[in-house]
Amino acid sequence: MIWKGPLFMPMWFPLGLFCVHFPSGSGICKVPVGLINSQSVSMLLVVLSFWLFQYMFIFNRIQQGSLFHILVIMLLWCVQGFFCTKNMMVLYALFELSLVPTLFIIFMFGYQPEKLVACLYFALYTVVCSIPFFLLVIWSPKSIFLFYVSNPTLPLVMAFLVKTPLYLFHIWLPKAHVEAPVSGSMVLASVLLKLGSYGLLLFAIDINNSTVMTMVLWISILGMVSCGFSCMRSNDLKSLVAYSSVSHMAVVTMGVVVGTKISLLSSLMMMIAHGLTSPMMFAVCNSLYMSSHSRTILLNKGLNSVSLLGFSLVFILSTNLAVPPSINLWSEMYVMMSIISTSALLSPFFMVFLFIGLAYNLYIYTSTFHGKQSKMYKSSNLMEIKSLCSGPLWCFLLFMSEEIFYVFYY
Repeated sequence: MIWKGPLFMPMWFPLGLFCVHFPSGSGICKVPVGLINSQSVSMLLVVLSFWLFQYMFIFNRIQQGSLFHILVIMLLWCVQGFFCTKNMMVLYALFELSLVPTLFIIFMFGYQPEKLVACLYFALYTVVCSIPFFLLVIWSPKSIFLFYVSNPTLPLVMAFLVKTPLYLFHIWLPKAHVEAPVSGSMVLASVLLKLGSYGLLLFAIDINNSTVMTMVLWISILGMVSCGFSCMRSNDLKSLVAYSSVSHMAVVTMGVVVGTKISLLSSLMMMIAHGLTSPMMFAVCNSLYMSSHSRTILLNKGLNSVSLLGFSLVFILSTNLAVPPSINLWSEMYVMMSIISTSALLSPFFMVFLFIGLAYNLYIYTSTFHGKQSKMYKSSNLMEIKSLCSGPLWCFLLFMSEEIFYVFYY
């Protein structure tokens, strides 16, 4: 029996209430007063995470009461609690606890022997880079219960930058994506990366007052372009989508680091757009893998004769390319305009980013649609493809208005 999400809502909702009303001792436990309404942002991410977890269960045929079922529920608890809590201690605890079920999902349900290396990279990057944040929680006399640091430095926000992930600290992500099962890749791309971005939104980061944050901005620019070129030379579909996620999340990080109202709002829009698009891309890649038994682009050809799967791939590539009227277009346009208004010297880098994005999306399309179909090709699971075609994700990607996000202003 496939797990039905609404039946389990009474089990995760009390945890969210506990995290929201966790006793703060001194009464100063609260989200910082910033440029956006953090409570509304957290509720939006809660809805996104719960929605994507439904698709996670659909694609993995999870049996109720199985080990995979238990791990997914644990991960859902950690994610929902992280987005709901107003206590820094609980925030750090749930941020680290989300690592445990994710590692077990990759290690126990991954496909290749290299999954051990992927788990090792994932654990080392996440735990080691979280140590400064842990020391802040333990040693700081006033900031233990406050989500506010007046002048954040790189070590203090490194835990969130690694989870976003920041370029140069992103090596764990492609490895984890390649070795994880399809549901693990979907939740990793749609929800777990948003833990880092949400953590950055909770801190008052002002690029004009921080040399360290200026360095983060330029590293993000380097990652935005370099990961685009990595997509161009990749033959593995899952690896290509993983590098595409790093490239897009680098733009989100840049918007958060700039710290203006429009840049924060557009970064939030792009987070939601990426959270809807990326898991759909991994789902289609899994359908291709189940059909051809290979993730190599060169062995997945002739999709023009498979109309339903081909249509799904074309639609998802179009949204990843940010064609109108998708929310991806508005989010990328606004975040780029807000960043360029800070420094016009950055506009050539965004032109390269857009050109490379067009190039590797067309590369996937031309490589998979043309050519002779492999003899190993078998009909894909129709239920999975129908869930993509009929799912409400498509409606949100196409018709979600940018005006919805204005409620996140104070």
